[in-house]
Amino acid sequence: MKDCEFLLNIDNKEILIEILNHSIDFLIGNRNEQKTMHLCYKYGCPDDFMLTIRALARFYKNTCCDAGIDIKSEFLNLTPELQKIIEIVLDTRRSEITRYLIRQLNAQDNPLVESFDWDTRLVMGDSSYAHNYRLLTTLTLRLLSTGDKKDNRFLHMQMDEKKLNDFIEAIDEALKHEQTNTRDTYEC
Repeated sequence: MKDCEFLLNIDNKEILIEILNHSIDFLIGNRNEQKTMHLCYKYGCPDDFMLTIRALARFYKNTCCDAGIDIKSEFLNLTPELQKIIEIVLDTRRSEITRYLIRQLNAQDNPLVESFDWDTRLVMGDSSYAHNYRLLTTLTLRLLSTGDKKDNRFLHMQMDEKKLNDFIEAIDEALKHEQTNTRDTYEC
């Protein structure tokens, strides 16, 4: 892979492994482009570093999507030792990459909860009755809807204590059901 010639200039295995892990972090969204650019000055030429990170991220994504890709044929210009390190890093983090890719694929069909925020307030009265004390919780869900981190939607819900408890019970039941189905799948 021509875009990875930057790796040929690295003689320290620990630094090479760091760069390979940075490319996976870049792929799965743990590091955005700005955070990755801050790292590039540590390793040398920023343009070559970013080109290499993007190429490695693309390679890792393609490898996890298509099992027929061979590392040796992709990185002909790298030494067998460097090729082996690339393969070891991939094997170490393959499950993490696969989970990310599955999540991105699922987000294309159904919005997925990426994160949530909550806020609790005590309402000391309202327009209908001055002594109407209520505890309200506002729950905001950040949804990943197209697989693109830039395309987020927010769902805001406001609920009292009873509705909040019902909501938590429904989530608990869904998690128990999901764990049971996962366990059954692995036992087959």
